[in-house]
Amino acid sequence: MKLTIYFAILLIVVVALTLAIGYSPTLSRWGDEGVASMMAVAVICLASAIVSILPLAFVAPRYPDQIGPAALGATVIRLFLTMGLLVAFQVMQQPHMASFLFWAPVFYLLLLAIETTFGVIMVKRYYRVTPKANDGATS
Repeated sequence: MKLTIYFAILLIVVVALTLAIGYSPTLSRWGDEGVASMMAVAVICLASAIVSILPLAFVAPRYPDQIGPAALGATVIRLFLTMGLLVAFQVMQQPHMASFLFWAPVFYLLLLAIETTFGVIMVKRYYRVTPKANDGATS
């Protein structure tokens, strides 16, 4: 559980740092609408990333043999949740498109790298290969 909290905090810190770094260039390039679009994309991607680490955080310690499907499911949840929320935001709010299209992959890929690292650490920590009855047997 501690590891999940650390990674959730890491996700938040990375988003905050990216917003801090990107604020001034976005403001000078696209104005207040660009900044609003960047902030919305950051919130959507962060929410999706936090939701997507939960299945693996729940499954890994309890059902270590199911880590693979949980990691795949988490990635699928993240992809569809992010995509759905971004499309809904774009259709309903009509954000500044250049800023929106620039920041969406930036935040998505940054948080994907952190989520993938979380998955790898969870697999290394909890998954144990158990020998099958016929491992090493010759016929």
